[in-house]
Amino acid sequence: MELIAIPTAVSAGQRKWILWLLAPIGALLILGVFWLITSRVGTGTGLSAGGSFYNVHPIDMNVTIAKDGELAAVNNVEILCRVEGQTTVQTLIKEGSFVKKGDIIITLDSSAIKQKIEDTTLELQKAQADLTSAQEMREIQVSQNNANLEAAQVALTLAKLDLQGYIEGTYPQQVAKATSDVELARLALKNKQESLAQTRALFTKGFVTATDIKTAEQDIVKTTADVTTAENALDVLTKYTHESDLASKRNALSQAEQKLIRTEKENAANFTQKNADVQAKDQGLEVLKRRMERYQEQLAACTIIAPTDGLVVYATSGDRNAQSALQEGAQVRERQALVKLPETSSMKAVVRVGEAHVWKLREGQRARMKLSSGAMIEGTLTSISVLADNTQRWMNPDVKEFPVDLVLDQTPAGLKPGMRVDCEILIDRVESVLGVPLASIFSADGKSYVFARTGDGATKPVEIKLGKVNNEYAEVKEGLTSGQEVKFLQIGEGSELLARAGIKFSTEGTDRGFTGGAKGNRRTAGSGVPGVGAAGANAENSGAAAPANPNAAAVAPPGAEVNPAGNSGTGSEGSPRPGGGRRGGGGRRGGGNGGAAPGGGNPGGDPSAPSGAPAGSDAPKK
Repeated sequence: MELIAIPTAVSAGQRKWILWLLAPIGALLILGVFWLITSRVGTGTGLSAGGSFYNVHPIDMNVTIAKDGELAAVNNVEILCRVEGQTTVQTLIKEGSFVKKGDIIITLDSSAIKQKIEDTTLELQKAQADLTSAQEMREIQVSQNNANLEAAQVALTLAKLDLQGYIEGTYPQQVAKATSDVELARLALKNKQESLAQTRALFTKGFVTATDIKTAEQDIVKTTADVTTAENALDVLTKYTHESDLASKRNALSQAEQKLIRTEKENAANFTQKNADVQAKDQGLEVLKRRMERYQEQLAACTIIAPTDGLVVYATSGDRNAQSALQEGAQVRERQALVKLPETSSMKAVVRVGEAHVWKLREGQRARMKLSSGAMIEGTLTSISVLADNTQRWMNPDVKEFPVDLVLDQTPAGLKPGMRVDCEILIDRVESVLGVPLASIFSADGKSYVFARTGDGATKPVEIKLGKVNNEYAEVKEGLTSGQEVKFLQIGEGSELLARAGIKFSTEGTDRGFTGGAKGNRRTAGSGVPGVGAAGANAENSGAAAPANPNAAAVAPPGAEVNPAGNSGTGSEGSPRPGGGRRGGGGRRGGGNGGAAPGGGNPGGDPSAPSGAPAGSDAPKK
């Protein structure tokens, strides 16, 4: 085994040799960084002869959103399984076949449904018989109710007549007779008294005997008793017998009235019971009928026919979430997508736009699309989804993207659903406006600066007011004139030049700006300008992300103005890495309150502004 000696020190000559070797490599790296910074500005864009200054002049700016997507048919008929529960595929047409309307595509197992139809048929027959019996019992109850009601009504009428006859006839007659008996008894007593007086007179004259007088006196006693009896009878009649008979007859009338009410209620209850039985039987029959209809529909659904002409595409093809491929013998469930029939004569591109930019889209906007073959086709934005697409949330739950449909003006032959397409949606266009590259802008303390070349070749900071922004340029509304030259900034150069000019500013995060590109972002030389566009081909070029400086005013998105009086805030998805954040990039700390745009909030926003405001909206000034 050999031992290898490791040197512990490097000689001066060796160090000198290493430095000479690294010097050209470092120079090449510096040149490469400079070339990356300035390469976004092509020929004819105002690059000065020196290569590090940009000649300010009027330009035309297209504000766009660039996204990749995939082709889909405008008219895409999706056929679902309408059989309840699970069933088995018996026959299946070959994928890729072209079918006509009415052709059989799939047949499903229907044996279980046929058995249910047979069982339900027997239940229907029994339910119909039960309903007929219940209807007859209801008719019998109606007849019985009528008889009971009539008897109660007659009894009530008789009780009323009996009471009325007693009050108006029987009782007055009884009173009259008793009164007459009293008067007759009193008259007889009076006659007997007169007869006794005459007898006594005759007795004094000797015409009658003492026996006659006693007989006359006895008659008076008897007649007096008759008077008392008659008076007592009248008194009993008026005071006792009449009250008793009247109460009895009134009670009989009340009983008859109560019986009538009771009969009516009993009739109603009995009829309700019989009628409820009929309704229950009828509803049971209707339930069975609907069940039979559903089974018939289920039986028909086991044979799936083409509703229109089209190309047969299995719904499980290309579906990562599909547990098993569609084939004969496979189990399918209700509402499962089985087959799609895309109409390839009219196609559209479906792209997914992030929440920071979807608010800029409107139906009717134009778009240019590049097919995989290289052909360029124009189209129109026809639909913007109301809800975000969450199919990719397992990869990045923070990313919210909204599907957008772009209908092709013309559909070349050979296009198929699922083909990739690169799309560029035109959001806005401004013409003949002063514009400067994003790589020349430095933002600090809510203000934006460029460094203009003076007559002696030096530079001086110029505060500017920004307008609309795309992925390469920013519109200058105030601060510059055509013909001036502004410097491309290297890393750290913006803060250094601003400090050299005696302008004080917050140093936190000022050298963390990004400049955007159509296919990714580059870290600039100290530029505080926010990045626009995400790293990679799937860029959203027109989106303004957060400024690098927490006190820097963000560059407004297309169609919005910049509010320079911004305050510090933390961006929601900013990334310190070159190339920006997840979407749109941005500094470690974003401007505004960290609103909707990833990497930053409202341009120039106030921390008190509501979170989630779309990028580019003006925040309230303090």
